[in-house]
Amino acid sequence: MKNLVLFKLIKQLFLWEIEVNQKLLHLSTFPTTKTQFLTQAQKDSGFTILELITAVLIIGILSAIAAPAWNGFINNQRTRTVNDAVLRALRSAQSDAKLKKAKRIVEFCYKKDGNTNPNTDKPYNDPPRFIIYPDDNNNNNDDNDCLKNSPPDNDDRWESLGANGEIKAKMVKLATGKCTNDDCSNGFNTADTNDTNDTNDTKTNITFDYRGVIQNDDSLPFAITTAIAEGTGAKRCVIVQTILGNMRTAEGEQCPQPDDW
Repeated sequence: MKNLVLFKLIKQLFLWEIEVNQKLLHLSTFPTTKTQFLTQAQKDSGFTILELITAVLIIGILSAIAAPAWNGFINNQRTRTVNDAVLRALRSAQSDAKLKKAKRIVEFCYKKDGNTNPNTDKPYNDPPRFIIYPDDNNNNNDDNDCLKNSPPDNDDRWESLGANGEIKAKMVKLATGKCTNDDCSNGFNTADTNDTNDTNDTKTNITFDYRGVIQNDDSLPFAITTAIAEGTGAKRCVIVQTILGNMRTAEGEQCPQPDDW
């Protein structure tokens, strides 16, 4: 409706412009001293007010059309950036496990309304963070559990998925967990992921043994889904599919999401 009104307004402006030009043409055909002066002034002048208004209206219409597409592009880039960082973290943990012949656990954490770092005045876990640590008594405890230690605030071993400040708070959100079915198209296993008091640790982490094979294979397929902070658009995910640690990426409806998204 707005575009139709703008189109009619532009049409009327063009008609006025034509009418003005016709009058100037008539004056130039039968010149007098005054009309010669006016005609010369018209030639020497810049854009007319009608031309400026028309240009502004056209720019406004094009901007209104392009803005949603631009926002969609930006959202896609943000989720792609975080998703790529998630994939790199998983592959890094798997490679480190094989290289050092030791178990490695990779854990992810995102808190929408978590605590704020007093030194930076920024949320600890928004953008999301991850940690890679050995499976031993000093590390495999509640301090490294995003659910039980809610959140793992000032532990500097946790690394941001914010791409060196490119992704800021309230831009993206992240969810992890076991998929309901093999292709992860039916969402997360709610019986396994919604209970924060459950002793099952498969919601936020995945464990690679010394061969780079998935140790907690009962959590497979395991997905890490990233989406824009408001809504579920531009959704992407990394899925750890098999016990051998094979991973794949997906997007849109092929990615699981929590019920509260």
